Amino acid sequence: MTVIHVVDAFTDTPFHGNPAAVCLLPEPVDEIWMKLVAREMNLSETAFLHPVEGGFSLRWFTPTIEVKLCGHATLASALVLWETGVLKHDAAARFHTQSGWLTCIRDGDWIAMDFPARPCEPCDAPTGLAEAIGGDPVFCGVNGMDYLVEVPDERTLRSLRPNLSILASLPVRGIIVTSRSEQKGFDFVSRFFAPAAGVNEDPVTGSAHCALGPYWQAKLGKTEFTAFQASERGGVVKLSVRTDRVILRGCGVMMSRVDLLPEKVDYLS
Repeated sequence: MTVIHVVDAFTDTPFHGNPAAVCLLPEPVDEIWMKLVAREMNLSETAFLHPVEGGFSLRWFTPTIEVKLCGHATLASALVLWETGVLKHDAAARFHTQSGWLTCIRDGDWIAMDFPARPCEPCDAPTGLAEAIGGDPVFCGVNGMDYLVEVPDERTLRSLRPNLSILASLPVRGIIVTSRSEQKGFDFVSRFFAPAAGVNEDPVTGSAHCALGPYWQAKLGKTEFTAFQASERGGVVKLSVRTDRVILRGCGVMMSRVDLLPEKVDYLS
């Protein structure tokens, strides 16, 4: 029987954070099947992993595309391996991905993930971006994966109602929008929109913080941050910037288990 676990990532509270589906497999499977399962789960990401030498192969799919880097579904994958007994709780979870090897360890009640930094280079805002987000950005940058936009303040960020059709036409995975935090205990806040990838607004985006960390390091002159992603569900990300790496920390909650019926799983064979 094929089992999928659903985990709320970057939160310690059920029904908050970012839900990810995790499908642990004994061996590689057909890519078409993974895409169909991801579409069926209809979460921002479904993770597929199977054992390989040195750890696990890990791939991530939105309901429409495969992505090269995903934080919350990596956190969810590590939690599933520990909570189901595949790995001991004190063992590192190592994943071979399109972005290289990613390692997760337990850090008290948190899970620490060693990710590549994805700093953004300043650029002119592309045609339609200001219109799409509803105002002129303070800063615009790009890292080959996403645009990063700073807006004047948290109130502006929280009130955004972007034009998703325009954002979907931009030649990137998504648009990270950020500002300084006005809440005590947080350094900055963000939101992430990725309609081109089949996710209008992602609840909490670990990979976006691979760009946000270097950006706010340069602005604030520090390397340790606590961030809040201000989606409707909301989530907390702690991060440490380390030269070309970013250590992301988050919590996770096991939420549900889905059993795929054997005759449905095998229908492509």
